[in-house]
Amino acid sequence: MSRTAQAPITQADPRIPFPSTTEALVCRTNENLFVHEHGQNSPEDIRRVQRAKAACRGCPVAEGCLKWSLANPELTPTGIWAATTAKERKTLRNRLRERLGTDWVGVVAKVDRASSRRRQAQSRPAAAEAAPRAHPMFSSPARDSITPEQQRQNRLVLLTAEYQHRTPRPPSP
Repeated sequence: MSRTAQAPITQADPRIPFPSTTEALVCRTNENLFVHEHGQNSPEDIRRVQRAKAACRGCPVAEGCLKWSLANPELTPTGIWAATTAKERKTLRNRLRERLGTDWVGVVAKVDRASSRRRQAQSRPAAAEAAPRAHPMFSSPARDSITPEQQRQNRLVLLTAEYQHRTPRPPSP
């Protein structure tokens, strides 16, 4: 009986997304520079690793790359990722586990989401001040949120209209 063994497909941890950019990154244009296996310690290997690490230090997605490579050890067992070797990533994972607990990936993802929300909240007021506000009558509820003061004014208008509709008017002479 023949057995065809297939290795299970390892899925990336969805809590830390793979970094994306439209820029041409060195790791995508010169992949061989980032290949590094355990035990490659020749002077040429060491120079190549140093060049790869230098390229990573100037990369716009290095922080996201490091988080992703740390969160996915099965997918990054070798190579240079975010200026780190496999041995360095293992050390970093152990430190994170000691500092943040066994679900350190969840902790990092939660902090990233909170930071992202804060950045979005901070960027909204600046955009709102830069552009003139549309008149409330012509603004789109999907686009412009209504302030508590506008809510109070709208309620007052509705109550006044309801009161006038229910109150009988005196006959005109």
